[in-house]
Amino acid sequence: MEHIRELFDESRHGAGGTCRRSGDSAGRTRRPLCWATWLGALAMLAACSQISVPETTEVEPAPTATPTPIVSPSTTAPTPVETVPTTTPAPVTSVAVSEPSASTTAAAPQFTAPFTGLPSTTEILRPAAVVKIDNNPKAVPQWGLNQADIVYEELVEARLTRFAAVFHSTEASVIGPVRSARTGDFALLSNLNRPIFVYSGANDYTARALRSVDAVTIVDGGSLDPGIFRRSRDKTAPHNLVTDTAGIFAAGAEHGRAPPAHFAFRSEGEALPGGTAVSGVEVSFGQVTASYRWDAAAAGWARTQNGNDHTDFDGVRIAPENVIVQFVRYRQSPADAATPEPVLTGSGEAWIFSDGMLVQGTWERLSELDVTVLRSGNGLVVPLTPGRTWIALARVGTAEIVP
Repeated sequence: MEHIRELFDESRHGAGGTCRRSGDSAGRTRRPLCWATWLGALAMLAACSQISVPETTEVEPAPTATPTPIVSPSTTAPTPVETVPTTTPAPVTSVAVSEPSASTTAAAPQFTAPFTGLPSTTEILRPAAVVKIDNNPKAVPQWGLNQADIVYEELVEARLTRFAAVFHSTEASVIGPVRSARTGDFALLSNLNRPIFVYSGANDYTARALRSVDAVTIVDGGSLDPGIFRRSRDKTAPHNLVTDTAGIFAAGAEHGRAPPAHFAFRSEGEALPGGTAVSGVEVSFGQVTASYRWDAAAAGWARTQNGNDHTDFDGVRIAPENVIVQFVRYRQSPADAATPEPVLTGSGEAWIFSDGMLVQGTWERLSELDVTVLRSGNGLVVPLTPGRTWIALARVGTAEIVP
């Protein structure tokens, strides 16, 4: 082995040097011999069965002293080249792109009706509409009372009552009988943020005073829209004047503003804090006695008036989810000495009936622009059941709890 390496070294360096020392002709004569010797040595080296050239063996570069190129023998490892991809397709990592599932898709925004606490798919931005409705015996049964979000019952002359029905979250195709305004209505309008006030006539004092109230007034025979009112053939005048929410809001919605929330409401399944189970309540206004009895099947307080079931014109029993007896003081109206006017600012006693329970608490309203706040005996705000609310503006000592 050593003698082969010596021969190889001699052929590279010694013979090459001899060729270089000779002249051009000598170089041309002996160069083939030098290459023959070198190639022979390589052949002898490769012939050895125990000699192999690993692929990673570095081949010594040709001497830089001669410009003669050196051809690498076939056993020399090839110069590394860039790897060419094979024809076998490389595995492709797929990225799952899926549409949002129904469970992860954001739900449609839920809004709450400000007077009922019931969910709504859209935000109710129209103003509240307050309609004065007759409660004379000849006016019963009335239209639209079951569609109102809130109904106030107030004492008027001759110890009768009249309703101020607040429409906002629902529609009513017929409302009435529509009757005249009273000075006691002003306080009901003042905290509704420019509502629509619908009535039929008023004395001179009341009509003038209404101009200072921030409300959109729609009166029978007025110029806003003469087509809002019509007469029903089912009753006789003056107990047959009717209207509807479509006409009211078409005429006055753009002039009014959305109202603030009026009550706190409980979540589903939440108990009424501090409540006591009762059967109902009875309120005497004089010529009108209204009573409410809890109806678990209807989940409301079924109303009776002067001993008769109080139903609307369609025969549906009036049974609101909440009843509030708000004890107030009545004073003489400046418009008419015979007309009582409720005082709705300040504070007083309140009975709150909801979900078959009674909370005896208080009401408080600092000014006519403020919303009335209902509190329990320990000073906490009383949450109502989502739904309709009827409020009896009763004199102190004129109501009785039915255990």
